[in-house]
Amino acid sequence: MAPRLATPRDPARPSDGALGAFIAKVHGRPWKPHQRLTADVISELQPDGRYRYPLAVVLLPRQTGKTTMVLDLALGRGLAKTDYRCAYAAQTGHVTTERMQERMAELTDGPMASRVRLRRSAGTERVTLPGRSYLKAFPPKAGALRSNALDLVIVDEAQEHGTVLGEQLDLTILPTFTTRPRRQLIVIGTAGTDASDYLRRYLAAARDLLPGYAVVEYGAATGEDPDSEEVWVTRHPGLAAGLTDLEYLRGMRATMGPAGFGREFLNIWSRTRDRVIDPDDWKAVQDPAAEPDGRVCFGFDVLTDRAGAVIVVADDTGYLEVIAQAPDTTWLVPRLLELQAEHHAPIACDRWGASGPAVDELERAGADLQLMKTGDVGNAAAGLLDAILAHQLRVRPSQVLTDAATGAAQRPLADTGGFAWSRRTSAAPVAALVAASNALWGAQHNPPPVKPAVYAM
Repeated sequence: MAPRLATPRDPARPSDGALGAFIAKVHGRPWKPHQRLTADVISELQPDGRYRYPLAVVLLPRQTGKTTMVLDLALGRGLAKTDYRCAYAAQTGHVTTERMQERMAELTDGPMASRVRLRRSAGTERVTLPGRSYLKAFPPKAGALRSNALDLVIVDEAQEHGTVLGEQLDLTILPTFTTRPRRQLIVIGTAGTDASDYLRRYLAAARDLLPGYAVVEYGAATGEDPDSEEVWVTRHPGLAAGLTDLEYLRGMRATMGPAGFGREFLNIWSRTRDRVIDPDDWKAVQDPAAEPDGRVCFGFDVLTDRAGAVIVVADDTGYLEVIAQAPDTTWLVPRLLELQAEHHAPIACDRWGASGPAVDELERAGADLQLMKTGDVGNAAAGLLDAILAHQLRVRPSQVLTDAATGAAQRPLADTGGFAWSRRTSAAPVAALVAASNALWGAQHNPPPVKPAVYAM
């Protein structure tokens, strides 16, 4: 199956894509043709041993083995080269850990077990290879690679990163290449939305044939019907390679809807406009100097995959601030109890869903809760949106909240005309927006008076 767009492979130049193919083969899962083509293109070498393309941009749909391929390539290079240093990040620190732990499990049980040393500590996973080479995990955030000197950095699921985080990643990653002549950045993912600025920016540069860039894209061509199973068969390399099947794709199309399915399985970019919150309105309510001036309430929410949580504080005059966010949920209840003990403010929360276990624990601890019913959740979302449109909020700038506001979509609540923030169809995680809606609703519904204070993240 031919890619939609690919930098031409120059057969006169050597490529070390075979190093990754070797890792796959010895583990009993030989690469499929699209994996080998991709690796061979982005791994072309110059006569001095440097990579012809220091910046490689790869778009592969779901269920095509893209993460497996780039990790194979990193391990293959590390095994063959001396002092070859690689770092890998997925869309969050939690997912990065999951991906690295999966790869470590294969190494432990496979033919390379005697050649590797593994450090499994969450967030700092590391595979050490002979000759001082290694592959390590890093969280996708500012400063995560400070003082590192690296040959290869892989940013997986790059479509999940917006403008600000993308700029922070550049400042974090690119300086690590300064003294490493074999340097290469691989940015890989599926198509995103207009909020996916990081991947979109690199992809545009590669499509414009900027020197040093390579691109490999698989997916539907312009004008092709994304609902046609014939298009799926001819454009999804995972189908041709037996990595997935039509029944699975039919199920995903029914579950994800046309826009989500088109992005994830056919690499069709979509817009979030359908955008519920206009960027100009959101910009108008940003206030770096905002402080609480009324009765406050805390709100929180948990990501659906339990990969993180967010706490927001609001007051009844329209002040909002994200005061805590972190991976997993082990920290959430202790921090909420600590905040309540310090500030004597209630906690507004949805009784059901991903937040339910935390609500149970807070109840057992005797926390002062404002439990929200479905109608309250809808009123909270609508109230926050109305306040944004009327420019009646004072929001301390927060990237996690801005990303949520940029990508937010609505989910109708029955036939009442109400809505909640949609976790499934939004272009970014909306936990921060849910937490903000809850906190503002709680602050405006008879909270106990508290002394105003500044809440710093």
